[in-house]
Amino acid sequence: MLANVENNTDAALAGATPYLRLFGLAAGGCMLADEALAAIRLPEHDPAARIAIARFFAENIAVQAAGLERAVVDGADSVNGADIALAV
Repeated sequence: MLANVENNTDAALAGATPYLRLFGLAAGGCMLADEALAAIRLPEHDPAARIAIARFFAENIAVQAAGLERAVVDGADSVNGADIALAV
């Protein structure tokens, strides 16, 4: 994205939304993993629920990251090409 900001602004902007979604997945996964590890370290808490939530996120939500990465890198042509269909 940074390489395209100067030369091809439309391509950089086309990847902005999937990039933010990808960042949200990464940040959410890190936070849930930290919570699960903290629950394991604290003996007075039952870590099962936090581990289950982190595992669900990793197995069902975070798997979208690969598709979002492709949209960030290669999705500009399809986004910018939609202008023709929207103008009609």
